[in-house]
Amino acid sequence: MKAKWNKFLSMPYIPFRIVMALLENDNFCKLLYYNTPDALSKPNLTMAQKRALIWDGEDDMENYNIFLTNVQPNEEVQNRTLMKVYRYNSEPKNQLGATVCYRFDILFGSKIPLVKYNGITCNRGDVMEMEIMKSLNGEDVAGVGYLQYNDELTSLCGSQVGIGNNYTFTGLSIIFGTYILDTENGEC
Repeated sequence: MKAKWNKFLSMPYIPFRIVMALLENDNFCKLLYYNTPDALSKPNLTMAQKRALIWDGEDDMENYNIFLTNVQPNEEVQNRTLMKVYRYNSEPKNQLGATVCYRFDILFGSKIPLVKYNGITCNRGDVMEMEIMKSLNGEDVAGVGYLQYNDELTSLCGSQVGIGNNYTFTGLSIIFGTYILDTENGEC
C-alpha cells in the first residue's frame, strides 16, 4: 500500500473561505465600507454589497477593499480601508499534516484612523482586529479548519501595528495559523 502524503488540495480556496466567514460580521464589513468615524452606526451592508468588496483580479483595484493576495493595490491616495488576506507561511509537521499561516493586512487612510465604538473614540485598526478575532479565532472555518491565534500552534501567530507608510496610510498585520491534513483521496 502506498503511503499517504499531504497534497494541500484545500490550499487555493482557503483565503476566499476566510473572507466569506468575515463577511458574516456586519461590524467588520461596515468598518471596511464606510470611511467615517460613525461607520458602526451606518446601515448593515447587503450580501451583494459585501461580495462586491472582493477584488476578482479583473477590474481596477481602487474599486475594491478586499484582496486575496499580498500585492499592494495601486498607490493609495484615497482615505479608505482595505484588507489583504494571503498565505504567509507553510511548515510541514509530518508527511500528513502542516501548519499553514495566513496573514491579514489591514490598511486605512491617515484621515480616518478613528471610529466610535460603544460611544468611545477608538483606533479603527484596534476595532477591526477585535472584530476579526471575534469572527475567526478558534473558529472552524469551512474547509479551512480551526483558525488560531495561538503561539502553541506556531510562533508566527501575532499582530503588528504600523504597516503602511504611516503618512497617508497606516494599519496592522495579523497572522493566524491552522493545521492542514489533505491527502489525495480526501482521507487523513
